[in-house]
Amino acid sequence: MKIDLSRSAVTLRLRQVNQLRRTCLALANSSAGRSIRKKYAANKLVQRTSHALGANSTSCHTPS
Repeated sequence: MKIDLSRSAVTLRLRQVNQLRRTCLALANSSAGRSIRKKYAANKLVQRTSHALGANSTSCHTPS
């Protein structure tokens, strides 16, 4: 199998990946995503998503 490495093909793939990333981040920032981030704030994947959204890692924690 040959992969097209032409400039236009690579640009197209990068644009598609960027669009998919923004869609995923928009879904993660939905009300359901926010409740999951709050409920599972200690989860490493949830923390990584929060970081990608620009949220403070302590924003989902309740003060103790």
